[in-house]
Amino acid sequence: MADSFRPAFEHLKQVADALILANEGLKKLADAVLAARDEHEDLRETVHRLEGFVIQQGQDIRALRDRLEGRDR
Repeated sequence: MADSFRPAFEHLKQVADALILANEGLKKLADAVLAARDEHEDLRETVHRLEGFVIQQGQDIRALRDRLEGRDR
């Protein structure tokens, strides 16, 4: 009678192995999502700093142009 349950237990082992692999895949996916989120935040901060830099450069160029135009008069 014990041998009649052997195939069922073998299949249970296979299911357990598949669940372990699925869990590892889910962990890797979660890590990738968290890494992408962190990178997105880093990029957002970089873009914000670049926007500020471009605005400041525009203001500096306008100030230089105003000074040069004032000298030409």
